[in-house]
Amino acid sequence: MGRKIYSRKLKQIKAAKVRLAPRWVDIKKFGIKRAKNRRVSITRRSWKRKRLRL
Repeated sequence: MGRKIYSRKLKQIKAAKVRLAPRWVDIKKFGIKRAKNRRVSITRRSWKRKRLRL
């Protein structure tokens, strides 16, 4: 696997791990008025694997 393809694969894996947090997290962090157009994103972590394996 070339370096270009490998780096693209790592970027795709990283993007897939980031998800938007639930709505109540936004409200808790920013307040109900400012949470309308602000979102909190979270990284999903696996409890089985700490390190990324390909």
